[in-house]
Amino acid sequence: MKTESRKVFAIAVGLTMFAGISQANAQESQGPGDLNAVEIPVETLLAPSIGFEEKNDIQVVLHGALPNACYSLAGNSVERLGDGKIRVRQLAVRQNTGVCAEGASLPVHMTMLVPFTSEVSVGHLNAGDYEFEYLRDNGKEGFRKLNVAHNVTPGVDSLPYAAVSNETVPDVVRTGDDLLVTLTGVLNSSCTRLDPNVRVMDEKDVKILLPTVTVQKNVLCTQALIPFSKTVNLGKLAAGEYLIQTRSMHGRAVNRIVDVVKAE
Repeated sequence: MKTESRKVFAIAVGLTMFAGISQANAQESQGPGDLNAVEIPVETLLAPSIGFEEKNDIQVVLHGALPNACYSLAGNSVERLGDGKIRVRQLAVRQNTGVCAEGASLPVHMTMLVPFTSEVSVGHLNAGDYEFEYLRDNGKEGFRKLNVAHNVTPGVDSLPYAAVSNETVPDVVRTGDDLLVTLTGVLNSSCTRLDPNVRVMDEKDVKILLPTVTVQKNVLCTQALIPFSKTVNLGKLAAGEYLIQTRSMHGRAVNRIVDVVKAE
């Protein structure tokens, strides 16, 4: 019992310190655009280092926590600094009325951190190497590298990806459990079939799923919407935060963040 009490106390102290750092950074860093929006630090920026082409809408994912329930997300800022460097900022707005008014005492439940995941569309980039910069919750700068390749022309017998519309994955998984990802979407013709094996590219904290389709020969090919569902087992992962990204025919990836926690 005493051990559990000390554990809960340590977690509470850690969260309080994090909230203090996050709130201080949020108040000191004014974001562009909306005068009421401020930049808040994030825990991490996740994106695959390879696999994007010039035709893709490049996406990165920010994961962090708002200082308390008085804050709400207010979009993102993307600034191209030159020499392949891109600055990404997460903006938030703080309410200043009611229980959130300056000097007011917040109810305990509103003082807790509010986790969030924010998908940032960077747009199309020319082929080359890029480095993303962002403000981390420890007050330091974070960096993430990404490469964009030239477009690859698909062959006549196959299409690169299926049209995936959704990716279902648990928010939290224990280290001893398999991580199951269920992909859903539609085939857009009667002569295409989802390949039974989904290739997975492993980049440590980023798992990239590549569901492809095969074109059947010597069959009638008509416009059709055929739903599909496919579950992929990513196995047991070490504790940490992971981006699960699935590529889709329409050129925009489907992204989800998973927290893998140590099993007690």
